[in-house]
Amino acid sequence: MNPKTLIIGIGNRFRGDDALGCVLVDNIQTLCLPDVEVITHSGEPASLIDLWQSRKNVFLVDAVSSCAEPGTIHYIDLQEQGLPDNFRSYSTHAFGIAEAVELARALNKLPPKIVFYGIEGKSFAATETLSPEMMAALEDIKTLVVHNIKDTSNA
Repeated sequence: MNPKTLIIGIGNRFRGDDALGCVLVDNIQTLCLPDVEVITHSGEPASLIDLWQSRKNVFLVDAVSSCAEPGTIHYIDLQEQGLPDNFRSYSTHAFGIAEAVELARALNKLPPKIVFYGIEGKSFAATETLSPEMMAALEDIKTLVVHNIKDTSNA
């Protein structure tokens, strides 16, 4: 049986700040949270839908690129709304995530709770190093995600 909560870190470990989702789930995994599974993912839509089936809570974490200050955390409750059109182009994966969410919504296959955290990146160049802004945001986003998981578990 799958744990009821799934955290999906979306990204590419070799594209600078795009690795944020992967690095975050690496950090969260060390906490050994009960009834929580953490994985990394490329953002491919069909397999995302498969991953969150039979899950009660899903948290998606991905680096984004917009006009916001690097390190800014965007929070979207995907049960309440889809990724806004202007937000879809921020992430190197957002089109796939948006497609997966809307297809799952149309098929009535969204989990009861599904949240997207987009963290504003600075550099998506070919490197395995996060920018200082992303490193600074890492602990904040980790705290937010873990707090949200604990709130959901107590509900």
